[in-house]
Amino acid sequence: MRNSSDGSDDTQVRPVNLRGHLLAVPVDFRIALTRIRFSHHVLIQLRADDTTGVGEGILYRTLPHQAGALFSSLIRPAFADGRVLNASSERQRDWLAELTTASPALAYAVDTALWDLRGRAEGRSVAELLGGTQRRHISVTEQIFIRDWPTAEAELDDILSRGTRRLKVKIGVNPQADLEAIRRVRAFVGPDVEIRVDVNHAYTLAEGEPLYRALADLGVLALEEPLRLRDWPRLRTLRQRVGLPVILDESVLSLEDLQAAIAQEAVDILNIKLTRVGGISQALRYAEECRQHGVQVALGCTEDLGVGTAAIVHLAAALPEVHSTEGLGSIRLGFDLISEPWNVQDGTLAVPQGPGLGVTLPAEWQDRLPRRLRCFDLDDGGWLLTAFSHYALWLQRASNVMWRVRRKVER
Repeated sequence: MRNSSDGSDDTQVRPVNLRGHLLAVPVDFRIALTRIRFSHHVLIQLRADDTTGVGEGILYRTLPHQAGALFSSLIRPAFADGRVLNASSERQRDWLAELTTASPALAYAVDTALWDLRGRAEGRSVAELLGGTQRRHISVTEQIFIRDWPTAEAELDDILSRGTRRLKVKIGVNPQADLEAIRRVRAFVGPDVEIRVDVNHAYTLAEGEPLYRALADLGVLALEEPLRLRDWPRLRTLRQRVGLPVILDESVLSLEDLQAAIAQEAVDILNIKLTRVGGISQALRYAEECRQHGVQVALGCTEDLGVGTAAIVHLAAALPEVHSTEGLGSIRLGFDLISEPWNVQDGTLAVPQGPGLGVTLPAEWQDRLPRRLRCFDLDDGGWLLTAFSHYALWLQRASNVMWRVRRKVER
């Protein structure tokens, strides 16, 4: 694309066909302070010059009806008049940064679709567009929620059968239950499997420190979001006292947050979730900030389906160094939309070959949806999407209250 000296495009504006859908997937994930009842996925399709790019985002800090309103008020007008697709790269990044402020999940979906569209148009993979493929296979960290031990055993057996040797275990019920859970996981998987735990802000420093010392003795390698409050000095104290690396995830909502955590020596590893930071373009800025200050980068998964997983894998393939990469949302949700299956072999995922993301969203993708799932067209959601959004919010809040009461009784 040619740009004039003022940064504007002097080529003919290319028409864009834009489609947006929201998929509401019922789930029952129970973590420290939250019982998650829906995983809400935005699917964006951009078609220009007979080429289509696709992107996915998982709603984060945005309700379904708000996503519909932002799609209509911010995204569709920007593509209808060519402001985004035909803009300079710098202006495109600025617009995506603005969209990230409004909804990082929508920004993630649009950003991924733009990378996919560009890659397909140029005949290059997204990893190549990002500077080149550093690795062809990505070692995977798989996550597990321990609801009950028989279920956990079956899930661990499946994970080990895929050759996975890296685990992230969600804890935060109470210190005694957490310690027993990790003991049982360690006994089941053996000494050679790497384990890190995600505490999801369950404990204060006084509550958590004895637990974390005991977990270190069990060979746990890192603590993700180990303290209840986003308190950089106490995180620094925890790092110094326990000696385990601290991973930050949802505590870091901006580059300013990351810079503050680094300045206070509160972080060893940043878990970058594309749906939280706003997509690949924004993730590159976080990764560069980490590189400059010696903080390692992990790439997280928020139940991303095939399109989102492809974005994560291409970024993991292109970054110079990656601590770990999480997956797979399609396994945890029990379905996928893309034609190509994701297969974990020897604990790794192969980087998709071919232009763009290297995965295919078939024309009949809606036929692949499970019956339990609800699909909304973001152009036609209207009152139905709004009603469902409020229902999902009510169910989430009621479930959280009941879950927290139960946890308090168990403690």
